[in-house]
Amino acid sequence: MGYWGSLIVARHRHPLNGAAAFTDGVHMELLQERADDWRLWSLEGQTSLDEETLIELVEVTGRPVLAGFVMDSDCLVLEGRTRDEATWRACLDRTAMSAYMAEGGQSADDWFLGPEEAAERAVAWARAAGLTPLPKTIADVLSKRSDPFVEDLFQEFLDGLGIER
Repeated sequence: MGYWGSLIVARHRHPLNGAAAFTDGVHMELLQERADDWRLWSLEGQTSLDEETLIELVEVTGRPVLAGFVMDSDCLVLEGRTRDEATWRACLDRTAMSAYMAEGGQSADDWFLGPEEAAERAVAWARAAGLTPLPKTIADVLSKRSDPFVEDLFQEFLDGLGIER
């Protein structure tokens, strides 16, 4: 059995535990520190974050925020938010996501941007965050299968955004 939980990527020196969304006993763990105060946190067992929470995190950090919900380490719901734009939603390992969604009679196309449009939004998100993205890397990652864990694909995605290790 793989990991189920939320991942949050933000440029912020301090823990996000003080945000109203995380005051109800939610356990937040710092997983990784990257260059320029970018950090990756885990909220194990947490369902995907709603838009209000993403808006609050953008307000708390003063910068764009990225969230992912990992489903059994197979696929990941990816959501990005900036100050000026609505939340965009894509997924990593679209094939695995489609299999999960087929159980409920839906498809990835019903809920997520296609890889091409998702790559455009991710590049715009990265630029709004002051990063220098690698558009081809982002597009490649959005079209890849995870092997073996989607968390590794997420790390490649962060690299493509320009969030240096």
